[in-house]
Amino acid sequence: MANFYKHMQTAHEAAATGDAKQYGVEIAIVTNTKDPDKLGRVKVKFPRLDGAPESNWARVSQPAAGAGRGFYWIPEVEDEVLVAFERGESSQCYVIGALWNGKDKPMSDAYNDDNSTRMIQTKSGHKIVFEDKDGKEKIIIADKSGKRTVTFDVKAKKFLIEAAEGDIEIKAEKKIIISCQDLEIHTDKTGKIDIGTTFDLKMGDTSNMKCSKTLNIKAQRVNIN
Repeated sequence: MANFYKHMQTAHEAAATGDAKQYGVEIAIVTNTKDPDKLGRVKVKFPRLDGAPESNWARVSQPAAGAGRGFYWIPEVEDEVLVAFERGESSQCYVIGALWNGKDKPMSDAYNDDNSTRMIQTKSGHKIVFEDKDGKEKIIIADKSGKRTVTFDVKAKKFLIEAAEGDIEIKAEKKIIISCQDLEIHTDKTGKIDIGTTFDLKMGDTSNMKCSKTLNIKAQRVNIN
């Protein structure tokens, strides 16, 4: 630590003009993310300096950070980050951004020539994609497999929930209401409706029921009026 302060003091003496301190920014590598106080801080080392000294716990700049709110997106150990120093003080460093480089590159499907894609992706592969290409606007939320997605398709005017594997469940403590102009339900195999107490079915006009084989109706009492 003393070696780190010595290097930064030398930099200060070279950069200071009158009462101004001008350090600019420094490239660093994250070394520790296990903040004992759980304040979202990290430690970094400075490869450009002799011995690659390690910093104190450094706060990480986050969008909309405040009391119990904001982004929580801490860089990983070995990530390259950009660090600035408060008033040029070497003991008060802040991570102001994370950097891609020749080794750690952006997501492979994020780039396009017209720069119309915006993407958020976690280290496991969960992602949110904002596609702004004219005529192909979409918002996609996907898990790491890409087989379970939620898509807002602007051109098709469609909201699509897909599970290429696994199940989809909708649960509510009280009521679920589906309101639409037309309703279609299709299944490839079986269908089941299990009602706890009362079931009311009301048709405004015509009702058709068709069964290709057997139709069974079972009740303690059946009224047909």
